[in-house]
Amino acid sequence: LAAVGDQDGKAAAKSASPERGAGGLKRFDADRDQAVTVDEFLKRRVEAFTKRDKNSDGTLDALELGAAPLGFRQQRQERRLERLLVSLDTNADNKLTKQEFEAQPASQAEGGDRRGTQRSAERQKLLFTFYDRNGDGVVEKAEYEASRNEEISYAKRKRLHALDRDGDGKVTLEEYTADARFRFLRLDLDRDGRITAADLPPLERQRWSQR
Repeated sequence: LAAVGDQDGKAAAKSASPERGAGGLKRFDADRDQAVTVDEFLKRRVEAFTKRDKNSDGTLDALELGAAPLGFRQQRQERRLERLLVSLDTNADNKLTKQEFEAQPASQAEGGDRRGTQRSAERQKLLFTFYDRNGDGVVEKAEYEASRNEEISYAKRKRLHALDRDGDGKVTLEEYTADARFRFLRLDLDRDGRITAADLPPLERQRWSQR
């Protein structure tokens, strides 16, 4: 579920995840009454929506919505590719030839075994072909940026697709918070409209009471 929870990429979002038990839920309990209401639960999500709604029309288009934050593996790949463009450019001409690119040892593949090395080498060739937009055997900065922009554009389309339930090209607040509302209902075991100690596993109830 791409839209569940806070997707703004803030470091606090992960630690505040309700799925992490009482410790995470405490961060949602704004008035410290040992109960999380649906409004408290959705507060960050609503604030994120308002922040993105630049024209204040109550909906988000693909541009306002933007791309979802990169996951850890994607961030690592981004950093690796950027380092490659610099470290493998042996003559510092801001261009990366196929020979320079393939100078990166394929043995850095996961596990370091023969099959992993082969997969890594194949992936390196695929990556170079993707970034070499004009097929001249050289990747220039403009080509790299064009490829990244294409990937970012796809990520935006994918996120809009995940959130736009009625397919009208716009995301309403209700659509933006739909999955978070579902998660609230899933955590509210007694269905009283609040998440309290009674809704938590026995061990987490003790943590909940330790304010």
